[in-house]
Amino acid sequence: MSKVIQKKNHWITKVNECAVIRDENGELNVELHGGAENGEFAYIGQIREDAVVYQDGKLSEGELLLEVEGLSVSGLPLYDIYTVINCCKGPVRLKTVRQDVFFVSSFILGL
Repeated sequence: MSKVIQKKNHWITKVNECAVIRDENGELNVELHGGAENGEFAYIGQIREDAVVYQDGKLSEGELLLEVEGLSVSGLPLYDIYTVINCCKGPVRLKTVRQDVFFVSSFILGL
């Protein structure tokens, strides 16, 4: 007799990709918090919705930042992440994932 295997929702299915365009002052109008220097993964802070311009997708406050321009930033301090962002030409491509209890535990445990 065969068993029915339930498919689990893997955190990778919740990954969000977006591209943010700098304003005339060169700002993204998105705050970053956390970072390795604080013992945390970097995550999206306050977003100035009145000023941020998206080319693609959208960010949400509290999302974990996984990549900037295809470069993994997990475990990097914020000053290194800002260095990567400041070196970007044109729209900055960000890959994020929504935080929840399952994601944090599975990401840390490598599930």
